[in-house]
Formats: sequence, structure tokens, C-alpha cells
Amino acid sequence: MKLRPRDLPALWIVWWRVVLLGVTTIVSYGFVLYSFGVFVVPIEEDTGWPTSALSAAFSLSLLGGGLGALLTGRVLDRVGSGPVMLSTLLAGSALLLVAAGAQSQTGFILSWGFGAGIISAGLFYSVTMAITARLFFDRRAQAFAVLTFIGGLASPIYFPLAGVLIDTVDWRDTIRIMVVILIVLTLPTAALVRGAAATPRANDDPDSDDTSHSDQGYTSLRQAFRSREVLLMVGMFALAMSAFSALQVYHVPALQAAGLSLTTATTIAGVRGFLSLPGRALLVPIAGRAGVPSALLVMYFTMALGVGILILAGSMVFIWIFAVITGLAFGTIAPLHGLYATEVFGERRIGTLMGAQSAIVALASAAGPLGVGVVVDGSGGYGFALGAIAAMFAASLGLLMIRPRRRAARPAQGSGQDPNGDEAADTTRSAAASGD
Repeated sequence: MKLRPRDLPALWIVWWRVVLLGVTTIVSYGFVLYSFGVFVVPIEEDTGWPTSALSAAFSLSLLGGGLGALLTGRVLDRVGSGPVMLSTLLAGSALLLVAAGAQSQTGFILSWGFGAGIISAGLFYSVTMAITARLFFDRRAQAFAVLTFIGGLASPIYFPLAGVLIDTVDWRDTIRIMVVILIVLTLPTAALVRGAAATPRANDDPDSDDTSHSDQGYTSLRQAFRSREVLLMVGMFALAMSAFSALQVYHVPALQAAGLSLTTATTIAGVRGFLSLPGRALLVPIAGRAGVPSALLVMYFTMALGVGILILAGSMVFIWIFAVITGLAFGTIAPLHGLYATEVFGERRIGTLMGAQSAIVALASAAGPLGVGVVVDGSGGYGFALGAIAAMFAASLGLLMIRPRRRAARPAQGSGQDPNGDEAADTTRSAAASGD
């Protein structure tokens, strides 16, 4: 269907809340996740702090964000989105301003780690996807496509933005400028996107040991995390996001080590981020035709292959192959993770369960950048570290392949039964059909 200018007001009326959540995703992810890889070399040159110390700051932010998500998920289920987003925005921004002025290594690690962790606990996908899933229950696949397409602009905007700002001012003023941008563009979302609290149900049994769930989902953390399907999913996400977080921090320095200038390396990183957008735009048809598990399998394989190619980064041909295939693949992985999790967890306690998943994933993924930093310091290069990142993506693929199959709760309209019998695939087809 061709989009005409006169259709835009109607689309805005339907999707304005998702658009605001997407903008929040851009400025939060762009600042505390993507830009940090650009900060590494300038901070080292200015302060003399080792790579492992900066890795510790980044890993602490992942850990803090995951543990904080346990609290923000529960608060989201109880009182809705406004209090969660506003409180984390203000507290996290204050600590990031402290990090901008930190004169000691320890002070920077603690202020950045806790500040960025608070931002990620309240403004990252664990919260924005839970809000979107609950506000657009019957159009979830389409809403996720809009949210993640907008959120996908974080990388192509913030990699080059951070590079330009650091070249123009310095890393400290760059952080201060980005804090202001974060506050200005997130306040409208915190003020205007309301609701998304859970609706209590009379038959909820938080002490149930039953590992099955209805169409509405699991009723408690205990019930969910007694399920083999949930445990494998969380392990799969933990490995994949550990690899991804390490890659985000170190692929720009790795490109610089291969002889590229900071400007060239950040430009390639920005192009890589921009290439994630086609995958997000095609989320609904991809999920509808192949199903979420099959699509994720292909994307994990592609990420492992792409990182392996980056080891040969002495040639610009290999560098651009890495940028193209990993950019396209990750553009689809992020929303597929969200769809897979919301379908496995169900709607009933999605805020709490997404928060718990984020906490567990963060505990594992925080080790990724820290471990890579230690390997880089010890080996004096990036080859072994990149090999480990590729292996983690391959391990995620292995967990996905041994996931349990479930019979679909409701077959997709107008399509045959999925040959793998994956409920996640079938419910995604239904969601995609209802959203078109």
C-alpha cells in the first residue's frame, strides 16, 4: 500500500505513543550504549585510564540496568509508565553529569556505571517494549515494527554525532550535551504516554508451580522460570547480547587498530547502524512468513559470520562486508527478541517478566565488554576478542536449535500449520495478520 501525505495525520493518531517511545529509545540507547565506544579512545588519551577500567564502567552500567529492570518492571505493572520513565530519567541524567566532570578513574566508573544503568533500567526496550505490547495487544507485530524502526536510528545518529562532538569540543562536554538532549526529548514521552499497568486477574496464583500458561501468559516469576522454554530463551538472549554489547564497545577501536581514523571508523559504524533499518522495516513480513525462531536462527548465524570476517579487517573489503551483513542482521534481531519474549511470557505479567529477563541477561552480558577489555589489554590486539564474540553468537544459535516445540494456541488465519509446530511462529503470524 502506497503511503500518501494525506495519510500521515491518521497514522500519527494511531501511532503517536509508539513514535514517542521510539524517540526515547533513540536518545537513551544512542547515548549510553552506542556512543560509549566512541568515547573510549578520547578518554584513554586524555586521562591515561586503561581500557579495562572503561570496560568496567560500561559493564557496570549493563549490570545496573539489568538489576534495576527488576524494580522498574514491577513498578510498571503496578502504576504504569509515567513514574518509571520520569524518575529514571532525572536520576540517571544527574549521575551522568557527574561522570562528565569525574577526575578519578573510580569516580568515572561509579557515576557512569550507575547513571547509565538507571537510564537503561527505565528507558530501554525492556520497558518500552513492555509498554508497547500492552498498549497495542492486538497489533503487536506492527507496533513493534514502528518502535524498533524508529529506535534503529540510534546507531546511525549517535555514532557520527559523538564523533563530531568530540572533534568539536571534548569528551566531557560531549557527555553534557548528550544529557541535555536526553532530557529534552524524553520528557514528552514520560509526560504523555500513560497507562500500561497490569490488569489484576482473579485467577492469578503467584505461588503456582505449573509451568504452562494460558493465552494471557505466566502469572509469576516462579512459574515462568520453572519452564525449560523460558530458561533456554533467557540463556540464548544472554549470550547474544553479551556478544553484541562487546561488539558495540570495541568495533570502533578495532577499526582504528586496523589503521582507520576515528572519523572513518565512526562513519562506518554509523552506516552499519543505518543498515539495521531495512531489517526492522521488514519485521512483519519476515516474522509472518518464516516465524520468529527460524528468522532468529539465520540472524545469529549471520552475526557470527560477520564478526569472523572483521578479524580480517586489514582490507577495506572485509570491513565493509562486516558492516553490511551485521548491520542488516542486528536490525532484525532486536525486534525478534522482543516478539519472542512477549509471546513466550504472555501479557499478564509482562513488565515484571521482561524486567527479570533483563536482569539475568545483564548479569551475563556485563561480562562481555569486561572480558573483551581484559583480552585486548593482555593480547595487545583484537583478533582473539573478536573470535570469542563470534563464538558467543554461535552458542546462541545452538540454544535456539534445542528449544522445546509447543503446539500453537491459535493457528494463523489464512495460513497452514507451521511445519515446526512453533507456537511463537504461529502467534507471530496471527499478530502480523491482525496488524495489517
